[in-house]
This record gives sequence, structure tokens and C-alpha cells, in this order.
Amino acid sequence: MNPAEAVDAHIDLDAAESIAMHFGTFQLTAEGIDAPLSALNDARQKRGIEASRFHVFEFGESMRIP
Repeated sequence: MNPAEAVDAHIDLDAAESIAMHFGTFQLTAEGIDAPLSALNDARQKRGIEASRFHVFEFGESMRIP
């Protein structure tokens, strides 16, 4: 699923929050390593999803979900 599809899924599922994962780990294509995050932010903004509803972690970062 690409970043725009992830935002679509977030909307389709009426998710309160989403977590971005499996990006920036390996350089698999000619695109910049940060291109997926930039594309996610663009797609999220175009669809009116607040940044606080789509979590993007730094390497090794964790989050406790109640």
C-alpha cells in the first residue's frame, strides 16, 4: 500500500488513529529514502487528516496504546 492508499484506508476504516510503518528501512527504489513520508504528509493534508491522527515513529521509538 502506498502512502495515498494508506490515507484512503484510514478514511475508509474511519480510524481514530493510524500508524505508518515499513518505510525508510531499506533503499529499494530510486526515490529518496524520505519520499514515502513526504508523500504521506501530502496525501494526509489533501484529505484533511490531522498529523496527530497518523503516527510516524523514529527508528526504535515505541508507543503505549491503552
